[in-house]
Formats: sequence, C-alpha cells, structure tokens
Amino acid sequence: MNFLKRQIKKVRNFFFDHPGVRTAGEYLYTALGAALSALIFAYGYKTFVAPIHTDVQNIVTGGASGVSQIIVKILDLFGVPTDNLIGENTSVGYVIQSISYVVINIPLAFLAFRKIGKRFALFSVVNVSLYFVFVNLLPYSLSSFFYDPSLKNSLANDTFVRALLAGAFTGLSTGIAVQTGHSAGGIDIVSIYVTEKRPNYTMGRISMLINACIITIYTILSCIDDGNLSFINISIYSIFYFFVSSFVVDIMVTRNRKMQMQIITENDGMAEILISNFPHSATILHGKGAFAKKDKNVIYIVLSYDEIKKATKIAKEIDPKAFITVSKVEQLIGRFYVEPHK
Repeated sequence: MNFLKRQIKKVRNFFFDHPGVRTAGEYLYTALGAALSALIFAYGYKTFVAPIHTDVQNIVTGGASGVSQIIVKILDLFGVPTDNLIGENTSVGYVIQSISYVVINIPLAFLAFRKIGKRFALFSVVNVSLYFVFVNLLPYSLSSFFYDPSLKNSLANDTFVRALLAGAFTGLSTGIAVQTGHSAGGIDIVSIYVTEKRPNYTMGRISMLINACIITIYTILSCIDDGNLSFINISIYSIFYFFVSSFVVDIMVTRNRKMQMQIITENDGMAEILISNFPHSATILHGKGAFAKKDKNVIYIVLSYDEIKKATKIAKEIDPKAFITVSKVEQLIGRFYVEPHK
C-alpha cells in the first residue's frame, strides 16, 4: 500500500512539474470520457429506449433526444415512413432523430462556450458527435438477444425492466460526462448552467422538471397518432425512466452537494490551515469542554462533498484528538465558491 502511495505521489509530482504534459493528459482523459459516455448512451438508447426490429413502444428519453423524438413523431403524423430500415442496423427514424439531436445541441454548445467553459463546450460537442456515429453504427446483434421471443424474460414483455435499464444507462452516461469535465449535451448543458447560478439545485431535479414538459407533449402527439389513449401506459414507464436516470446522476455528480463540517479542537491554528487548503472560509466559535473545562475552538466550515475526505485528513493530522462531525447541507444561502468548468 505504501509503495502504491509513493508511486501515485511521484506521478502527481511529475504532472505538477510538467504543465504541458498535465494539460495533454487532462484532454486525453476528457476525450476518453466523452467516447465512453456517448457509447453508453447510444447503446442504452438503441437497446432499451427505441429498439429496432421490435414491436415495443419507444420510451420517451427527455432532453434533446426527447425533443428529437417529438420531431420524429410529428413526421409520423404527416406520413413520413420513419420505421423504414436503412440497412440492418438503423432506420429512417434513427437518422432523423440523431440529426435533430445534433442540430438542437448547436445553440446549446454556444451557451456552454460563452457561459460555462471552452473545454467543456468542445468535448460536449465531441460527445454529441460520437453519439450520432455510435447510434447509427452499433450492430443490431448487440441488443437483439434481449428481445428473443424464446426467452421467458424477454424485454419485449417487460417494459418496467426496460425503463429501469434505460434510465441506468442514460444516468451513467451523463454522470461519466460530467465527472470527466464536459456534458452529454442537450438538457445536461442547461442543468449544469443553472446549477452554476443556483447552487441549491441539482442536475437531476432540473432534468426532471424539463423532461416532464417533454413527456407531456410527446404523450399528446402519440395519442393523436394512435387515435386512442394507449400511450399513457408507456408514459408512466417514461416517468420511471426519468426518475432512475436522475437518481443515478445525483449519485455520481457530487459537485453541487454541500456538506457542513464541525471541528472541536484545542489547536488555535487549525482554521487557518484549513482555509489555506480550500477556497472556502470558516467560522470560529470559542467554547469550553463540559468535562475538563478546557478552552476549545469550534470551527464551522461548509465544503463540497468531494472535499470532505481531504479536510478530515488534514484536521486529524493537525489534532488527532479533534472531535469532528459532518452533516448534509439541505440549503445554502450566500456565496460559496465552486471551481468553474474549463
């Protein structure tokens, strides 16, 4: 274990001494994250959301892809043959949906470039572009076994499991994108922009609000297209899909989760050391131990979720006898620094 820690420290020191190599490594890391995120979303969409060669109804995905589905549905209403296949692995509807997805993301990419970060916007575009490639090229054989009629638990007869898996894949795709410094495009860009301005909101909550509007529109169009209310059933599963996706995103994306740390210590210099290691200030209260009657400092500091482990380690190194409690912050009012996206 000590050998591994020494090697990690050497690697960190190397990157610190070679900023050009560090920047190249960061770009490569983000590029790999974009490729993996796009592949997961494309596979989840093609396998669980809108599988071809099956008679199952499509799940509404929400976001930019949900708006793209609405566009395809409108074309359906006007008689465009969106179900026609183009080769074995894609269809007219897939091509229209993926082109619409890219077009919708163009103004959102400008928003990301101007208001969030240049690298963030660049790799968000890369993610969306790779999705367009993957969703049209992934072979049908990679997903067809889920719908084999000879299987007792075929997903053709289990929309609940299909919605669960679709939500998990979409949430995982978004989480990987954000954790590697960009987004999967669409509503993710809007959600991240809003969370930058409103730190009390989470990406999952914002996505749910917008997606509720999208699913309502798609449901109305589908009922008109079918001539009955049969699509309301799949709409309920789509809501479940949104819930699972948002849940996974909020678990993975901890950037906007705030935690309050309370440290009781006799060390007078701990607060100064803490604020020198984090871009946050702290409040010191003076108290006295009820048993030993010794003077103590009570330090209150609010940190991001990702900073708690480091702060605890620093506090225990300074004062091994420090008494520390950590609690979740439900609401934060006031200025709190969050490192901006690059």
